[in-house]
Amino acid sequence: MKNKVYILIAFTALILLGACKDFLEDKPASVLTQVNFYNTPARINQGVLGCYAGMATALKDEWRYTEIRSDNTCVATTGTSGIDRVDYCDLAFFRTSTSLPMMQQYWYKLFQNISNVNAILPSVADNAFVAVESQRAQYEAELLFIRAYHYFTLVNLWGDMFKVTSVISAEEAKKIPRSPVSEIYNDIIIPDLLKAIDQAPASYATGDAGRITKWAAMSLLAKAYMMQGGTDNLAKAKPLIEAVLTTSPHGLLLGTGAFAQIFDVTKEMNKEIIFAVRYLGGSSGLGSPFWGIFAPDNSANLFLKVGTPDGDNNPTPELMHLFRADPKDTRKDPSFRVWLKSATDTIQYISKYIDPTMILPKQCENDWIVIRYADMVLLNAEIMAQDGRIGEATIEVNKIRARAGLDPLEPFSSNEEALDAVYKERRLELAFENQRWFDLLRMANAYGNPNKALDILKTHVFVTDWTNLYSQYDKIPLPDETQFIRERLLLPIPQTEIDANNEMVIPQNPGY
Repeated sequence: MKNKVYILIAFTALILLGACKDFLEDKPASVLTQVNFYNTPARINQGVLGCYAGMATALKDEWRYTEIRSDNTCVATTGTSGIDRVDYCDLAFFRTSTSLPMMQQYWYKLFQNISNVNAILPSVADNAFVAVESQRAQYEAELLFIRAYHYFTLVNLWGDMFKVTSVISAEEAKKIPRSPVSEIYNDIIIPDLLKAIDQAPASYATGDAGRITKWAAMSLLAKAYMMQGGTDNLAKAKPLIEAVLTTSPHGLLLGTGAFAQIFDVTKEMNKEIIFAVRYLGGSSGLGSPFWGIFAPDNSANLFLKVGTPDGDNNPTPELMHLFRADPKDTRKDPSFRVWLKSATDTIQYISKYIDPTMILPKQCENDWIVIRYADMVLLNAEIMAQDGRIGEATIEVNKIRARAGLDPLEPFSSNEEALDAVYKERRLELAFENQRWFDLLRMANAYGNPNKALDILKTHVFVTDWTNLYSQYDKIPLPDETQFIRERLLLPIPQTEIDANNEMVIPQNPGY
């Protein structure tokens, strides 16, 4: 069996269950995250791996709040009884319920893993339990990265957020107010990632592939600066991106079929992957569900060896049109395909996560790529476009186009043209990788237009995409344009969070 992180995890209250092939040879053990438990290197390692598993648990749901809400994906067929598909339409139509169960579950998964990180961090604050400083520093870097990653997700999906950096009781939790987004960045995300950069290894042995490196921390910190926008933050992001592009061991996969190989389950952790959350298919119970979720509806035994596909996340008509606009684009087939269900019926589906090795329902081999080299090349171009270095931006975009088999673009003539080209290329290159939502949010600062994302999403729903699918909706109400307000770019705070607090009033996000 290949070298790969795998972790069994079940979080109830503060119970953490973890195991890892290659990292830890002990059998899985259920442990209580109590004071003084993490007092040996093996136990600390076990806890750190449990936090990686917490990332894997949360990432299974992230596409619902990034891709479905963007102009990249939709629900191509809704049927009449798919309750989850009604919810997906509500997410895309800006009418998310404050009591949406799957949103509440995702929220709790993020905070549960933050709690697990906070439970272990005191044990790696000094050399009390890990005598080898490089090992202690690595564990701390991994934990800080994971916490920063979760908070990065929270502030960009929900806005002002609860600041939790230590183990707290339920009663203490009720006394913590929401802190401004800027405070979460300045007090948690940025310092956590700066320390992770300083302490994380530059690389690992093969058996440890998938653990946090300094390059992953640099990349996420650059993204954190860019999400905040502004000249000063772009200036801070620039050297981080340049360091990853010029001094890391990562690079673009090149050659025939290179783009497809990035996502090939037999070529995981290739040089393009800066960070991926790892899953193990087969009968381990540690697999990913993505191919089972994304395979076309009603295609059992055709696309899956076992199980029934959900067909819940489909490419939008507009995105398919962009891919088809240039027949030379080698990214089309590895990104999406169309199934001829009948002579008169076709269903489009995402193909980046095909797993021909799957032997159990939704137990797939596919890792989820969080950060890859092409992402950083295009972020570099995005900064150049905003800085007015449009000639350099053209060169960066053309690097990605060349790998896709496309002709080079002529030098851009304006900052706006450069930005348009960068965001279009990011959309095609990173389609269905949960990046588009964050790109849409950054556009407000990049274009100096606070309504840029909102205008794109309204066109997506009312003009180019969902209108082509309305005839298939039976019991799902059609969207109401008056609900498309800028405030609803943020998700609502789960109502259960508000109702459970009897110590203070937790403000709901405006617009809900």
